[in-house]
Amino acid sequence: MSGDGKGQVGHVGGVHLRLLAERTGLTGALSAAPARPGFVPLHDRGQVLVDLAVAITLGATCIRDIRLLEHQRPVFGAVACHPTVWRALKEADEQGLSRIERARVAVRRRVYELLRDRPGGFPEVEVEGVPLTGWTVIDSDGTLIPAPSEREGAHGTYKGFLGHHVFVATCDNTGEQLAATLHPAMSAPTTPR
Repeated sequence: MSGDGKGQVGHVGGVHLRLLAERTGLTGALSAAPARPGFVPLHDRGQVLVDLAVAITLGATCIRDIRLLEHQRPVFGAVACHPTVWRALKEADEQGLSRIERARVAVRRRVYELLRDRPGGFPEVEVEGVPLTGWTVIDSDGTLIPAPSEREGAHGTYKGFLGHHVFVATCDNTGEQLAATLHPAMSAPTTPR
């Protein structure tokens, strides 16, 4: 690293994620999923979706934060601007979302095959030091994401503050989040129990 600040790439962890998406076939699968006959966008929609996921991983909290990937321009070239990301998301109708989900499932299956075929095999979960050979363990849990106001769709909690109640399913073998769903919260109790 030089002290003059030239020739450096920020958020370099995003490079690994983007390469992983390419090498596992995720980018290509996502590119084919929302494709429409006769429509060839300037920015490949699969790449836009991957870039958005990478930006979120790097800390993006809104669509405009896709600009976090501008640091990657010397490595990957141009990244879609936030209006393009909005268009890509708006183009995803129910049929397109279904195709995107099937593409994700197919790539996940392929990655699991690659993990199983590696020298160490598919990652095993251990319980009290004993490996659960041949098991895929799904952990389901709930979490609360605090919110500053009810206008964001938050609900009161039993502890008396506002938040979003999310149920999450995670594969313990790989640490991968498989699904998440937002659950409407119960209002705070009016009488102590």
